[in-house]
Amino acid sequence: MIRTYFESLKKQARSFQFLKDFKLFREFVDHNKGFIRFKMDLIDGSEVHVFEYVSGKLEKLDYSYHLQDKNKKLIVRWDNAPHHPGLENYPHHFHDGQNVKGVPKTTFHDILEELSQILENQ
Repeated sequence: MIRTYFESLKKQARSFQFLKDFKLFREFVDHNKGFIRFKMDLIDGSEVHVFEYVSGKLEKLDYSYHLQDKNKKLIVRWDNAPHHPGLENYPHHFHDGQNVKGVPKTTFHDILEELSQILENQ
């Protein structure tokens, strides 16, 4: 189940319209958990870094998706690190530069749609 889910993440990443290159850094799956970390190099020189740690029931225990420009400067980031307890939808939140706001739990597909809008408007 986890392996199939990770295959779907990689397939979505590899078919992203702005993708130049895909690099899988780490993938581990056992009977009750798994994690994956990869990077997507985009055609404008920016990078998307993806990390997910999931349970056997495909519950996301930990995640981060972040877009940085070609100079490695953060553009946007979604994650669930528990360092903003006062935000709505804690621990799920979104960084836009120095601004942080609570957001609902999201999917990789949702992130790719958001990234498409960001990249189309640059």
